[in-house]
Amino acid sequence: MAANQLLALGIISVALAFLAVNVQALKTQRYQMEQAVIVNRLAKEASQEIRDGQNQVILTRADYTALGTKAGVQVKQGAKVILEVRP
Repeated sequence: MAANQLLALGIISVALAFLAVNVQALKTQRYQMEQAVIVNRLAKEASQEIRDGQNQVILTRADYTALGTKAGVQVKQGAKVILEVRP
């Protein structure tokens, strides 16, 4: 009887550990996807303003800065270029 209980406890422990790892992975993936949406929206807004006739655009959201010119749009996080789009 005790062996069955220990086996069941072991299985439940493994299942809970598996669940915890997957929940953390999903949180990380969601964060990355939210950041990608922010970067892409920022690039889209900058390119739209350039298309509407402005010569240069600088937009900032969260930790990201978008610099748009007629030559293209760059989205940076600090000094690191995250996304670059050229016409």
